[in-house]
Amino acid sequence: MNYAVILAGGVGSRFWPFSRELEPKQFMKVIGETSLLQSTVQRLKGVVDPKQTFIITNNIYFYEVKAQVVKFRIPDKNIILEPQGKNTAPAIGLCAKLISRFDKNAVLIVLPSDHYIKNDQNFKLTIKKAVACAKSDHLVTIGIKPSAPSTGYGYIKTGARCSVLGSGCLAYKAEKFLEKPSLGNAKKYFKDKHFYWNSGMFIWKASVFLDEVKKYLPSLYINLQKINSVSDIPEAWKKIKPISVDYGIMEHSKRIALVPANFYWTDLGSWDALSEIFPKDKKGNIAGADTLNLGSQGVCVFSRGNRLVSTLGVKDIVIADTPDALLVCDRFKTQEVKKLVGMMKVLNRKERLVHLTERRPWGSFTVLQEGIGFKIKLIEISPRKRLSLQRHKNRAEHWVVVSGVAKVTSGRDVSLVRSNESIYISKGKKHRLENTLNQPLRIVEVQTGNYLGEDDIERFEDDFKR
Repeated sequence: MNYAVILAGGVGSRFWPFSRELEPKQFMKVIGETSLLQSTVQRLKGVVDPKQTFIITNNIYFYEVKAQVVKFRIPDKNIILEPQGKNTAPAIGLCAKLISRFDKNAVLIVLPSDHYIKNDQNFKLTIKKAVACAKSDHLVTIGIKPSAPSTGYGYIKTGARCSVLGSGCLAYKAEKFLEKPSLGNAKKYFKDKHFYWNSGMFIWKASVFLDEVKKYLPSLYINLQKINSVSDIPEAWKKIKPISVDYGIMEHSKRIALVPANFYWTDLGSWDALSEIFPKDKKGNIAGADTLNLGSQGVCVFSRGNRLVSTLGVKDIVIADTPDALLVCDRFKTQEVKKLVGMMKVLNRKERLVHLTERRPWGSFTVLQEGIGFKIKLIEISPRKRLSLQRHKNRAEHWVVVSGVAKVTSGRDVSLVRSNESIYISKGKKHRLENTLNQPLRIVEVQTGNYLGEDDIERFEDDFKR
């Protein structure tokens, strides 16, 4: 049987400031009305049953993944959680091990969750051909014919055609995997019909992949053998070293076949990738926001805010605007945004982690203003959800209901607070907010105190087991 394995644990740091560590790009609606993760799942309709679709992600993203895929009826048990990110080889190996426990003949369709693909029908046809090839014990990778001499993708050099009897599949032997090249080499690869972009999409039997792990990554294989259920993951994961599937397996295996894609693809690895998708004006400008350009050329503007972004006489830059961070970048250096995020980590800047609006399992909150001794938030609680029963050591809270009805626990008292009413929660008092209705509850919260960090929470009961 065929199974989908969707990799959804990445941070997407080259897409900063839109992508943050706690809200990476796979959960964002970059193009259209669905997130990249949702588009990935939707694209598999008719290829893999939802019950055979698995998503592997980091522990911290569980509730976000669950909320995003609930409409596709993917079971919660199919969301596999990594205690820490260990790169792609351990992630795929873990899924292969767990799935092969109940299906020895499983074929895995391994897909990143943050790709943009046009023509879903051609995608499905390509995947079906790759599955036929994988049944002949090949490790199949989907290759993308380069449309330009890109330095942002890895490349695969192909050799002779593979013989896949009865499959009707056009496939080539993969001779060599190459890292992201210099511009000079990228131009050479672009002119050579034997070179393809490495898409990071793979199809193979779980048993064949695990055989290759045993051969080329014996330490990983030994630790995977200790995992017979999800309860075994935390202990085994401590001993597993991070490594990508390209470095660990694909650069060494003799079983690799490449199936060419016949659909448009980009991995949205950097801001410049969007320039291929969004429409441009006569001067090559992209207005992904409220923009006014005067004498500018090759300018790409994107925004998650409501400000007017104006440019005057500039050329070949990317502007990405959010309420708390602004990126202005040379269009040809977008791959280096990751270095900026690295600097923020060293400086312990919160802008690398979260937006002003932060998602929670129960809804979200937006920081409206913050100063010495106070913080003002807009809190939105989803229908039929509630926060934990909690208290704070360092702050008091004043809640004003904007819309909906709040069920408030304050000490031993329980009351209903309606629109345009308020309630005060003193420092150190146990309290809880709950939305019992089928519509969102919106509250303005004013915090006062000598410390207002999100870690000043002592939980007593929590529906989300945090």
